[in-house]
Amino acid sequence: MQKLSALLISGVIISTIACQPKSKVADEKNNNESADTQEVVLSPAEIQGKEMLEKCLQAHGGLESWNAFEGLDYTLINNGNPVYQLTHLKDRRAYIKSEDYEVGFDGKVAWATPDMSKLPGKSAAFYYNLDFYFIGIPFVLKDPGVSVTYEGKSTIDSLEYESIKVTFGSGVGLTPKDVYYLYIDPESNLLKILVYSISYFDKSETQTLGSAKVYSDYKPTQGLLMPGKMENFVWEDGKLGASKNHLRVFEKIRFLKEIPDEKKFAAPEGAVMEEI
Repeated sequence: MQKLSALLISGVIISTIACQPKSKVADEKNNNESADTQEVVLSPAEIQGKEMLEKCLQAHGGLESWNAFEGLDYTLINNGNPVYQLTHLKDRRAYIKSEDYEVGFDGKVAWATPDMSKLPGKSAAFYYNLDFYFIGIPFVLKDPGVSVTYEGKSTIDSLEYESIKVTFGSGVGLTPKDVYYLYIDPESNLLKILVYSISYFDKSETQTLGSAKVYSDYKPTQGLLMPGKMENFVWEDGKLGASKNHLRVFEKIRFLKEIPDEKKFAAPEGAVMEEI
């Protein structure tokens, strides 16, 4: 009888233990494993957008060729004024020099000397990679946190284009609310028109698409096709408007296997600085 009672008690204890809820650690482990193995489901528009971006990348020379280089430099003729720009492609440190100012980004801080009064937007943080990002499209759109959707065919000034929309995840870069529309030539797959908003100075939820850049004069550059010119136009109701009389001409474009003097990225003594 005593043996039977002991067996019954043991059974109750075992059953009770077996019925206890799993530990929090075990739940978290299982949830993490489930999250790791869960596939991201893309919509048809996202799938088409990625495919269209890939075609555009290949037409421009391919992401593999872009990634083979460490740096990119060029002289930008901005409304007649020459500006030298250098960007580290791997970490986006930057150095810019004109007759009126020097600007840089050392990986943490954007800086300018002698001050920021003559910079576009009067901000080193805004300006240091502004032109690089525009000349770096479509390649920079493969950065983490970038979302692309196919928007269909569009007709602009009697010419047909394939179009994709680009948005950014929360916390991506300084301006995650920016919106871009790429208009791509359906025959060459080259980027022809970029329509965009800039949210750096406008933090409102709804961004206005009021500007467009027309890309032209593409030139072979070390296995990649790079635009020689960009001209700004008004964009209104899905149409190109008047020129804004702002022409950028890119000269001496050069990809670098290594950057010879990385000290240029560091802020000189007396520079005005902005944290990023």
